[in-house]
Amino acid sequence: MTLQTALIVAGIVLLLLVVAYNQWQIRKARRPRALQPEDDLPPMREPVVSPVIKPEVSAKLHEPSPEHQVERREPTLSASPLDAAAVAARMAASSADADDALADEVAVAAAPSSTHAPHAPHAAAGKPGHAEKSGQPAGPTEPHDAADHEERAEQVKPKQEPAPAKEPQPEPVALDGQPTPAVIDPLIDCIVPLHLERKSSGDRILPLTGRLRRAGTKQVHIEGLRSEANAWEPVTAGHQYEDLQVAVQLANRGGALNALEFSEFVNAVEALAEALDASAELPDMTETVANGRELDAFAASCDVQLGVNVISDGAPWSAAYVQTVATQDGLVLSRDGTRFTRYQANAEGVQRALFTLQFGDTNFLRDDLTAKAGRQITLLLDVPSAAQATKPFKTVCEYGYSLAQRMGAQLVDDNMRPLSESSFVAIFGQLQTLYDKLEARGMPAGSPVTLRLFSL
Repeated sequence: MTLQTALIVAGIVLLLLVVAYNQWQIRKARRPRALQPEDDLPPMREPVVSPVIKPEVSAKLHEPSPEHQVERREPTLSASPLDAAAVAARMAASSADADDALADEVAVAAAPSSTHAPHAPHAAAGKPGHAEKSGQPAGPTEPHDAADHEERAEQVKPKQEPAPAKEPQPEPVALDGQPTPAVIDPLIDCIVPLHLERKSSGDRILPLTGRLRRAGTKQVHIEGLRSEANAWEPVTAGHQYEDLQVAVQLANRGGALNALEFSEFVNAVEALAEALDASAELPDMTETVANGRELDAFAASCDVQLGVNVISDGAPWSAAYVQTVATQDGLVLSRDGTRFTRYQANAEGVQRALFTLQFGDTNFLRDDLTAKAGRQITLLLDVPSAAQATKPFKTVCEYGYSLAQRMGAQLVDDNMRPLSESSFVAIFGQLQTLYDKLEARGMPAGSPVTLRLFSL
């Protein structure tokens, strides 16, 4: 027990000694000490003005010239208020001069030396970066006068210019008169009005029209009545509409609207009306189908395609040769590669197909044009699709005669008889009858409604 007690006492004494030593060291470290001359202190760090500073520029920065020195002026109690204001103005001007001089030196130091880079022509005022846009390197130029120094100072300390104000957007101009249809035409369409309970936006209507694209083989169109313009237009996002009208085409070159296509159309219209809380005025199916058949019969009586042929007098032509001639004459190959098309601008400046060129059953995209050969080129005129004012048949015949002269051939009709003056007179008479028939129906040849009727 005596040994154990002695060890405990010795441990406590040792612990107290350690604590006392630590406290002494802490007080010793906190005690302030005067700075001695022999103390080795790190030098003060100079401010960095530019990544690369030449010695002479550095000397100028640290030892400003006498004219750049700012004279220190102590304030005096005996000075009058006017004298104090003058002193303050002189001090501000002197400080501004010193700042400008420092900015000039910094700009000169940052620019590369003129002895190592060629001079570049001065860019136009107000167009920075003009040399880069034109593909020429923008080399530095040496300062020549005080104006150049001021320009460089402005580059070092650019000023923020206020953002230009946005131009006001013009308000939509309302049109006078009654609403006019944009695409839908009662001559060839079955129209279903949709009366909205309240105005609806195009952004709400468009996602609901997924099923209103086609009904079988017939096109479907939907338009809205804009109160601002007082006119019908295809439904557009961002516009507000008071009423809607949906129409299905009664006939096209695929035939008349049948009962199955009408039912498909009606179901889609009812779904749209329910989604928009609108009321639809659905037509009678029997009457609509009958109207489609009558329109289809009329279109069939006017659906005339007039062709003339260029027949070789000698050896057959290769398809590659025909393709070269058609391309040089400005004809455009169709997407399926079966024909070339000559386009002509109408009265509105829109390019419309005038006639086509076919070389038998040649497909200019898939067939071997060097192996494919033939002796007949057919120029085909779609009469209802070409406006009478453009004199399409005359244009076709003139181009056919041009081909015959260049290719060593002759121009003949569908019965392989040479085209004579009497045959031209007879054809022109038949065409005039057809044009009058279309005009009397309100669908002149080449008009938008006629193009829709004689399409697929």
